[in-house]
Amino acid sequence: MATGVVIAVNGELSAQVVNATTNYNVAINVHNQLDENLLMTWPGIQMRRNSWQDGVLGSQIGSFFYFPSLNFQRASVGLGAIIINNRNVIAIPFALPDGDIVIFIGDWYTQNHTALRRILDSGEELGMPDGVLINGKGPYQYNTTLVPARIEYETINVDPDIQFFRSKTYRFRVHNVGISTSLNYRIQGHKLLLVETERHYTTQQNFTSFDIHVGQSYSFLVTMDQNATTDYYIVASARFVNESVWERVTGVAISHYSNSKGPATGPLPLPPGDIYNQWSAMNQPRAIRQNTAASGACPNPQGSFHYGSIKVTDTYVLRSLPPVMMGSFILY
Repeated sequence: MATGVVIAVNGELSAQVVNATTNYNVAINVHNQLDENLLMTWPGIQMRRNSWQDGVLGSQIGSFFYFPSLNFQRASVGLGAIIINNRNVIAIPFALPDGDIVIFIGDWYTQNHTALRRILDSGEELGMPDGVLINGKGPYQYNTTLVPARIEYETINVDPDIQFFRSKTYRFRVHNVGISTSLNYRIQGHKLLLVETERHYTTQQNFTSFDIHVGQSYSFLVTMDQNATTDYYIVASARFVNESVWERVTGVAISHYSNSKGPATGPLPLPPGDIYNQWSAMNQPRAIRQNTAASGACPNPQGSFHYGSIKVTDTYVLRSLPPVMMGSFILY
């Protein structure tokens, strides 16, 4: 895979994680060493803003990522993860995971952001990316025809179990940090239990793969309950495109059990087969529901985080109907 120019944070492609808790104060000093203006955006964090930073109206729980938001600079990376935790008095709606893993997936163009900006300014499209990266690294050589040798790929190290023969469960915080490509994320042989999307805990559902569009972030609980005879593929592939044409830009990483006995084998796990049926593809996002029994981001002193324990006495169903004529008036 070809190389390109990147924007690094503290010399790293995927910068340090900002790990904080709601209501905490975090000091972040940004020094711009680029040859152009810089504006950093910090989702999930209420900023005391200056000319270098932008944020949101209030702190939120969940998984986010910060990024440069001027001059198409995000195409050259310069970003990192943000984790906003609950305060201790507010329980999370699942058992504490055995580990926390941040995954960045995104399309990659070998041309830098200034060249890509000129393409868009001229009215042309960016076209197919040169690759899909996972944590800033290229694909594992799962196919010698499609993937050249000696590409640096990402390896996620996990442990299969702990005492009492219980498999370990990790929280995977997955972010699509690309600029134009929706990606389908999946782990060979493992289920993805959706538990959170930025700012909200969700009702918990298992998926074998999950579509993550540009700028979206999701948390999944993944249990390491598979046989450790081999490693397992982690895949991020382009969605709603001709898979055979785009196969060469598929991102592939490795999930490595500490007691694994060999490399990942076989074909990649298949993506959804509904690329020409957008209505079918809508079933997944429509299934995402906020967990209303779980805590909010910033509970008030009266205890609004106990909403889930309030007894429901009445239920109201709101209906949307077309306008009707009443005399000479239209009622909506």
